[in-house]
Amino acid sequence: MGKYYELTVDTVVSYVNAKLDFFPEDAVFECNEIGDGNLNLVFRIKDTHSNKSIIVKQALPYVRAAGEDWPLDIGRGAIETKILEIEYELTDGLVPKVYMFDNEMYCMVMEDLSDYIIMRYGLLKYENYPKFAQQISDFLVKTLLLTSDVVMGHKEKKERVKGFINPELCEITEELVYTEPFNIGARNNMEDFLVDFHRQELVEDVALSVEVAKLKFDFMNNAQALLHGDLHTGSIFVNQEYTKVIDPEFAFYGPMAYDIGALIANLIMNYISTDAILDEGTTKAVHLEYLSSALSDVVDLFKQKSLDLWDDVVTDKMAKVTGFKEWYINDVLVNSAGVAGCEMIRRTVGFAHVKDLDSIPDNARREAAKKKNILFAKELIKNRSEYVAGIDYTKLIKKFV
Repeated sequence: MGKYYELTVDTVVSYVNAKLDFFPEDAVFECNEIGDGNLNLVFRIKDTHSNKSIIVKQALPYVRAAGEDWPLDIGRGAIETKILEIEYELTDGLVPKVYMFDNEMYCMVMEDLSDYIIMRYGLLKYENYPKFAQQISDFLVKTLLLTSDVVMGHKEKKERVKGFINPELCEITEELVYTEPFNIGARNNMEDFLVDFHRQELVEDVALSVEVAKLKFDFMNNAQALLHGDLHTGSIFVNQEYTKVIDPEFAFYGPMAYDIGALIANLIMNYISTDAILDEGTTKAVHLEYLSSALSDVVDLFKQKSLDLWDDVVTDKMAKVTGFKEWYINDVLVNSAGVAGCEMIRRTVGFAHVKDLDSIPDNARREAAKKKNILFAKELIKNRSEYVAGIDYTKLIKKFV
């Protein structure tokens, strides 16, 4: 890897000053390593005099959560940088601005979002974000529809597909989301109370496995649009006014449903978590109502905005045939429900969990919530054609929670 070395809090400031003219000469630096994800080193550097700050993100040649025994292509940082630049233009700034990428250190320097909070942590504090659904649906429509074959020239889009082939990170998704949770062993990670339940409800349900296999091979073969590839509430920064999507290093050309479904799943899991943790009262009622409305709005706004934008941006003649756009968007939403189910299951019994479910302090409530999450997910996978509108989800939530 040539001049590559792993940055530390002791070396990252001098590295950035040598590469980027960002801070004033009299800067007094404060630096912290803030990465809590599975893959990368992430630092925040701040000048305490001017209050200017930046984020430095360095790709590691292995999965950080697993150690050097799980090697990983370090070139993913270049893909992430390109994706952020494309998404910044497409969405008018619904992602952080990139200042620099170093292709020797596989290191990106970008806008600091210290005025924001990671959405998962905000939701776990029962905070509500009134503009989120509008903004994230804008992000989904503009990044997915505008990078698809119905809009882009077909040759240009095929070149884009070649440029964003991301085999190692796609393999992680193929295994951790679509394969291992529905089998015994591998890297699955679950409490003892789920072992028999996992076998009975997931491994031995052949009809479920057939539907998951359909979704897996759609993920592997449907180069529909340029995906974020890991769009959960831990990859979104929010405040009361704005939304910023981060961490698109799993990006590649795949089915639109994967991004939409992952987001849906994480909103549902926070709903299940909130219901399990809080006793009845105003805080619980307000937060559950917000989550239900946000989920419903994300689905319905994606659909309506896509249909409204279609005639203005679509270039393919056959995509303009009467009735096609309704079929196309409906098909995306059908598979989004299936993806949501797979995401919910893998976050319960697979390698990487979510804090929403794992942080339920009461053992009995946590067990009940995780089992409920699995049964909810199975319904979304096996009957996904029934979940194409926001009200379909709100009705299902009332049935399970």
